[in-house]
Formats: sequence, structure tokens, C-alpha cells
Amino acid sequence: MTISTPICGEYERVIARPKSTIVCWTERIALLLLGSYLCLHTLPRAWSSLNTDFPNYYLSARLAREHVDTARMYEWAWLQREKDHRGIDPRIIGLLPITPFSTLAVWPMAELPPLTAKRVWIAINLLLLVPVLGLLHSMTGMSWQRVALVLAASFPLHRNLLYGQFYVVLLLLIAGACWAYLCDRHRLAGALVALAVACKLFPAVFVVFFLRRRAWRALASAAVTGAACAGISIAVFGWNLHRVYLQQILPWVLRGEALPPYDTMSNSLSSVLHSLLLSEPQWNPHPWHDSPLWFALLFPALQIGLIAPAILLIRRDDTSRQRVLLEWSALLTASLAVSTIPASYNFVLLAFPVAVLAQVLLDRGRLAGLAIVLIAYLGVGFPMPPPAHYVGPWILLYVPRLILTVALLMGIYVCLWSGREKERSFWRKSHLALAAALAGLVGFGFISTFHQQVAARSEYAYRVPQNLRDFIEAEPQSNAGALRYIRFSPTGYRLVTLGEEGDLSDTPSEDDLSFSAAGPIWDEKATDPESRIVALKKPATMAIAGARDPMSSTDGQTLAFIRDVRGSGQLMMLRTDQTDSQNVTVLTPASLNVYEGSFLSPQTYAFSAVENGSPPAIYLTDATHWNTRLDAGESRYPALSSDQRWLVYSRLERGSWNLWLRDEFSGAVRRIADVPCNQIEPSWLDDSKTVLYTTDCGRSLWFTAIARRRIVP
Repeated sequence: MTISTPICGEYERVIARPKSTIVCWTERIALLLLGSYLCLHTLPRAWSSLNTDFPNYYLSARLAREHVDTARMYEWAWLQREKDHRGIDPRIIGLLPITPFSTLAVWPMAELPPLTAKRVWIAINLLLLVPVLGLLHSMTGMSWQRVALVLAASFPLHRNLLYGQFYVVLLLLIAGACWAYLCDRHRLAGALVALAVACKLFPAVFVVFFLRRRAWRALASAAVTGAACAGISIAVFGWNLHRVYLQQILPWVLRGEALPPYDTMSNSLSSVLHSLLLSEPQWNPHPWHDSPLWFALLFPALQIGLIAPAILLIRRDDTSRQRVLLEWSALLTASLAVSTIPASYNFVLLAFPVAVLAQVLLDRGRLAGLAIVLIAYLGVGFPMPPPAHYVGPWILLYVPRLILTVALLMGIYVCLWSGREKERSFWRKSHLALAAALAGLVGFGFISTFHQQVAARSEYAYRVPQNLRDFIEAEPQSNAGALRYIRFSPTGYRLVTLGEEGDLSDTPSEDDLSFSAAGPIWDEKATDPESRIVALKKPATMAIAGARDPMSSTDGQTLAFIRDVRGSGQLMMLRTDQTDSQNVTVLTPASLNVYEGSFLSPQTYAFSAVENGSPPAIYLTDATHWNTRLDAGESRYPALSSDQRWLVYSRLERGSWNLWLRDEFSGAVRRIADVPCNQIEPSWLDDSKTVLYTTDCGRSLWFTAIARRRIVP
């Protein structure tokens, strides 16, 4: 019996085995049950709640629509403030590691209320499943019913809809690119791959496919489309945001440290190796075997080892549909297997390789293999919570998604190997050269990873001992022997005080995003539609509207703060006994977008700011300066010592913010540390010799912990 499957307007004869009545009805019942679960359980929950991750995309697009300066959009505190000003529900949202371009997908919905926008997005995703079904049916020759069953059985699809994620769109782009290549529409294939890369980075692996098959038209189209996407994104969000992404975010994403790397809930190779082999005082104090050397050896070796066969098995001289589909599936599955920060919804993309692999196994009559594939596919979708206590190497039992994804990948490799041209040698000269290049990548990865991990762990000596597993610890300040800081947790952000005996207390009521501990405590409350600064002991009677980042003078008589207009800040001040907004004195011109500052008196202060889209720099006002830009490179987070002798700040070099010290008397500067991670938000202790600061060394990008360091002899 034969059936005809339409591909590119033509028909290709595909062998099909007649299905028994029992099989047909089993598939129909399964599809009915899974469809009912989707309609009666997943969609009502998705429709009624505004949970992660849709608000990340929505807020970013909305800020761009409102012409807010979005250069700081990846900073946690800045984004929470903008979220609170717009009354968006989730307690914590973040843009890491999302690309700016991907947020433009919800640009047309950004004027709608958040929950309404999510509902529109869900409806669009459901509609996009129709062309996905059509593409998979067309390419694989699988029946409509079976393709629908593959999608309905995807638990990650349910997560994608519940969270308002992006991966149905990505699945359509990837499947569409493969279909276009099979139809010899290489320019369209390259354009679709470039769009996918602009949204999520890992589809860049398909560029290797085009290179190996010498699809020059696809490569040229991908380059042109990629440049266009970059141009659109820069035009909307500005160059500074993209410069931050390329210099500071992308390196952390590639090494699996853009989100907490010790959390094995992500089921990633990176998180397993971090958990087993790397220590961190708060997040992972007792690894199985603390060894940056073994981590540096295994991480790049396993990554390259998993993805190398997908590259080496590409055959330029075999243009059969099944071969191309298997090669495409291998690259996609390998990219998921080595992804450094996968989430459950990412694996909706497995619908493509599973549909391909299932049809190949059916055609070859390997029903036992098909059963294994389906079991693995179902298992990938169901997360397993991490153990309540550390279990060493047994952690592998708690990462089934990683294990099963690798198993599916091995199945695809077996199909590719068994389908190769046996009369020719596998190890041609081109393969040997490519294998040597991949081995070189492993060597480079080992050297760079080992250096990074060892250098980052040198910062542990300065960490303030804490038993808490805080999400983020920000803006540490010391006053009267007590350490105060902003504590980020999944439930929000609060000003907390850690006393000399280690007792911890939180402030009540609204969320806190910044404070000044000098003299009376001034606290920023992030509210809708603007922030307000209150005196902590008199919140009802002393408040300044539309203000953030309070900075009290040394004598406590003057309060400086920053007021934002569309994301652009101005430094202002007023006397603490005159909190009427009419008494405000503006200290910086409108041409400067002030990020943060340090304020000793109306005559002595420093701040970091951006002018006309340039990188941030530090400006100083004292007896010899008046808002004078210092020659300190790209720098932020200034802190003046109370004796007015020293200025400590963070300077960006090689993608990391490290502490520098400036002698205010002589103007001499020196570097405090040289580590491949960030040291930010310094503040002085009363001795004017020691600083508190936050560092993400050994953690994740800007998931900071508190450190203390004496920097003046």
C-alpha cells in the first residue's frame, strides 16, 4: 500500500504499513485524552495567570514602545523597578538570557494590559501549531493523527503555553527552515535560521549544516537576514544594551552561569558538573569533589563530544529527504543536550526530531526502537524535583531529562551511521581536519574554563560568611556595627539587617530596592506608578515621590536621590527638613543619564552617567571639579570615603567589572583585583580603609553575594 505525501507542491512515494483498527483507535483515544488535558487543565491555568516568563518579553517590548532608555534592561533591580511602576504581578522577573530581538515578537501586544496580552500570545501560539503540524506531516510522511499525537504528548508544550514562552515560534522557524531546504529554497532556509538565531542563540548550529553542505545561498541569506535583525534590534533598544549583551552576558551564557548553575532542576550538563565539581560558599558549599581542573576538562570535552558526531555525520553527497531530516534532527537534539541553561519548555523542539526518528524507525520496521523513543520522549517532559539533601554522583538519577535527551541523540546517531554510504571511508581528509578543529576547541575550552574558575574562586576569601541561600544580595552598607542590604528572593525584595550576632530582620510592607544607611535610614519603596523614598521610622510623614537611590550626606542634613524620566535619571537633592518637591535642587544636566551616585555633601559627590549613548563614566564634583568626567574608562558604582581621600569604583575590562581605587589628593589610580567576574556596588566602612561590595564570582551573572575587603593600607 502506498500513500502520497505533498512536499513543495510535488508528491513523493512513501512506503506505509496499514494500521490495525486497534492501533487507530488507541491513537485516537490517546489524542482525545491529551487534547482534553490541554483544553481543560493547561489552557485555563495559562489563561488566568500572569506567571513567568511572558512578563519578561512583555515588559521589555512595552519599555521600548514607551521610548524608555533600555540600556540597563538586563540589570535585576532596574527591571524590578520598571515592573513595579507598571503594576505587573510576578514578584521577580529578569531578561537574562533572552535576546532583545526576541522580545519584539510581543511588540504589537505591548499596549494591552499584561494578562490580556498573554491571552493573545497564547491564541497566536495555538494557531501556529497548525503550520507546525503541516510541516511535520509534509516532511516526514507521518499521518496527521500521529503528528498531532506527537505534539499533544509533549509536556514541554504545556509548559510553553502556561508560561507564555517562545518555543512554538522557534519550532515553526526551525521546521520551516528545514522544509525550505528540502524544497531547494535555500535563501528562505537561511533567512528562517537567522531569525531563529536572533531569538535564541543555539539555532546557530544550523549554520554548520549549511557550511558542511556548501549551501552558499542559504549562508548569504542568513548573513543578510541576521544583519537586518541586528539593525532592527539596535534601532529599537539602542547600541548600549546590545554591547552589554555581547561583552558581559554572552560569555556567561556560554559557560552556563547566566542563571544559578548549581540548580540541577535545569537538567543541564553544566548544572550537573557545577554541582559535583565546584564549590560555592552559599549555594554549593560541599560538592562531591571540589576540582576546577576536572570541571575544566569535562565540560568542554563532553559538550564537543556530544555535538561532534552531528557535524561529522553530515553528508554533502547524500541529498535524500530522510538523510537531511536526520541530520537536521541530530543538530537540533545535540544543541538541546549541550545547552547550558535549558528549561522544560525548550524541549517542545523535540517534537521535530521525534517525529522524524519515529517515521524512520517505522519505515525500517524497528518497532522496539520506536517504543524506546516514545518512552524517552514522554520521560523528557516530566521534571523530577531535586533531592532534599546532597547525594553526590547519584544526582544523575535526578536529571532524567538530560539522560533521555542524550539517549534520543544516540538513537539519531545510530540511524545516521547505519544509513551512511558503506562503500566509502568515513575518515576522509575533510573529516580529519574537522575532528582536529573540534579537538582544538576542547583544548581552548579547557584552558579558558580552568583559568576562569580558579580566578573566580580567589574571591571566596573576601566573602562575608552567610548561611542564607539568597537569590541576590545587593547594595551592602554598614552602620553602627550592623550590615544592611537588599535581599532578593522568589517572593520579592526586602531591606534586611544582619546584626553582630547574626540576627536577621526584614522590613515590612512594600518592596525595597535601595536605601541609605548613613544617619537616619532612607528607603526606596517601589510602587505603582513611581518609586518613593521614605524615612524608615516615619514612612507616613516623610516621603519623596518619584525618587530612587537615596544618598544621605555625612551630617544627615541633606538627602540626594535620582529621579527618572523615561528611564533617564537626574541627580537631585533637598534638605531633610524640607521634603517638599519645590525645594529640590537639580545637580546634573538633562543631557546626562545618571545611573548611581555617592553623596557626602552638596559640595562633594560623584556619580556615574551616560551621555548621548556613550558608555557609562564617572563624574566628580568637589573643591576642584564640577561634574567633571574622570579619565577612568568605562566605569560605574562610585563610592567616596567619609574622609574624602578615596574614591572606589568598578571599571569594565574584558567583560568584567572589577574594583579600582583613586587617590583624591593625587589623582593616582590602582586596580584592586583582576578577576573574570564582577565586583560592584562598593561602600565604605567607617574606617575609610575597608569596603563592602557585591560579587558574582563563582555564582551567576549579577547574582551577587556580599564581600568585605581592606583596600587601603
